[in-house]
Amino acid sequence: MSRSQGRGRPIEEHATTAEVMAAIESLSAEQYYRLKQYARFRIRGLGRAAMGRDYHALLSQAVVSTLHGAEADIEGRKWSKNRVPFVDHLLGAMRSVSTHWREAYERRGTEAERFDCEVAQEDEEGNLLCPTEKAIDPAADPFRSYAAKELLDALDKRFAEDEDALLVIEARKDGMTVPEMVAGLGLTEKRVNAAMQRIRYFVEGML
Repeated sequence: MSRSQGRGRPIEEHATTAEVMAAIESLSAEQYYRLKQYARFRIRGLGRAAMGRDYHALLSQAVVSTLHGAEADIEGRKWSKNRVPFVDHLLGAMRSVSTHWREAYERRGTEAERFDCEVAQEDEEGNLLCPTEKAIDPAADPFRSYAAKELLDALDKRFAEDEDALLVIEARKDGMTVPEMVAGLGLTEKRVNAAMQRIRYFVEGML
């Protein structure tokens, strides 16, 4: 049994470090743009959970994790080269990494809240006062940012598995037209229009 396993399914082959490096070097400008746009979307969706990281940090982490996986590092992410195109692998890696960042941020927030209550003090009337209740973020403008954040979060969840839609969303933010998307994203006009229709239906349903 050399090339098949079980019910005729091919053996899953993981890329070596040299193969990963070769795939990175062979990325076209269109493919890199697609990866960059998706990374920007994921970072924007993280909000404060990004902790100052930008799209380049997310893309770099996905690549580093893939290289670690190729080196048989259990913490790395292995690329199944005979099953998944390299670009799709990196898209999945960025989704996984950004989700991990969000979960880590939320855990930190829960721990910080617990600590805050532990050091709370009582006022003259016996009410507990937590330090963070006194803190004011001068950059925060909830009335202006809430709607945008709510929409971004909703889009992120709804189209988490729809790569075409996520790319079109980012492209529209950059003011790209349909012909520019076709040329820059490597998508056909039919796929761009279909993605735009899915997004439009979803947004209209929220209104």
